[in-house]
Amino acid sequence: MLESENHRYFHGSGIWLPIGTILRASPDYEKNWSATELYPMLERYRPATYRRQADSVFMCSDEDLDAAGGGTKWVFVVRPLGPVTMHDLNWGSRICCGISDGEKEPTLAQFARNYWAGTASDDPLWEYLTPSAEVLSVQPF
Repeated sequence: MLESENHRYFHGSGIWLPIGTILRASPDYEKNWSATELYPMLERYRPATYRRQADSVFMCSDEDLDAAGGGTKWVFVVRPLGPVTMHDLNWGSRICCGISDGEKEPTLAQFARNYWAGTASDDPLWEYLTPSAEVLSVQPF
């Protein structure tokens, strides 16, 4: 699901970056996440029209930075520099719990499809993906 242009986006980091910095996808993202249970499942069911997480900058709303797994030393207000897609992170939690509980592939696949479709879970935790983003302001977390 695409998010509107009138939304404020935040990115958390462990390192300070100056205003005007262009954030890009981490070159180590796939290496760091490919051994997890979640990333391969999401990639397996990612529609071809959606950008890979490994090729994305992750953003969220300010109150969700810590819960979304963003860095918690610095908070950047950012401006996306490309299309933005919106995804409920709680589907990822459902995938991980489902794998641990021995859930079968059709159910796990549906959770992954829900994530990519931007379908809200019972308690959504939204993340936004974009190819790059510009740092507009910086403040301590």
